[in-house]
Amino acid sequence: MIVKAISNKGNRDITINKLYPVIIKKDNEIRIVDDFGGLSIYELQDFQIYRENMSSYSNNINSFVYKLIDYPTFLENYYNDDKKAVNNLTDSLLHIFEEDLNSEELVELITSEYYSSYEKVAFIEAIENKITDDSAKKLANHFQNKHNIEPELLLPICKLLFKYQIQEVYDLFLRYISDDTINDDSLQNIIVEYFNKYN
Repeated sequence: MIVKAISNKGNRDITINKLYPVIIKKDNEIRIVDDFGGLSIYELQDFQIYRENMSSYSNNINSFVYKLIDYPTFLENYYNDDKKAVNNLTDSLLHIFEEDLNSEELVELITSEYYSSYEKVAFIEAIENKITDDSAKKLANHFQNKHNIEPELLLPICKLLFKYQIQEVYDLFLRYISDDTINDDSLQNIIVEYFNKYN
């Protein structure tokens, strides 16, 4: 289940028009990871339901809990920074985006200014198994026209586009390999291998 913020009466850590995966829904309250990065309770009235897919949730007494975090100690463990609980939450967010959004919608999120680079890395992972030629072109053009790409996105986006031997990706990689600011060995290796394979 994904919701879209439509108001922020409480002046809390959400952004109007931004999408948030719902981790737990109970009556008129939802738990989401907000812009501050916290797993917090919000009133459903500040959101509209963007995608109501509940197939991967457990229906507990008066609440829906995403299956990966459906165990009694999850919240306590998460707030105590337990690594397994934190990873379970991260995986849950990724799976919800994978399950509920199509390739075009994920491209919109990756190219939107609403989301942090951390969130965009998750979208890039989510689109991996559903990316189309058209999506690859749009992403390559977007990053080609973007002068200041967040460093965290460089490696994930190059790994994603690596298998597409199309002009748009070729031009993007040519720009990156010519850019002296790229000093990451993994990234350079991917781009060099791309050009070696390009027909």
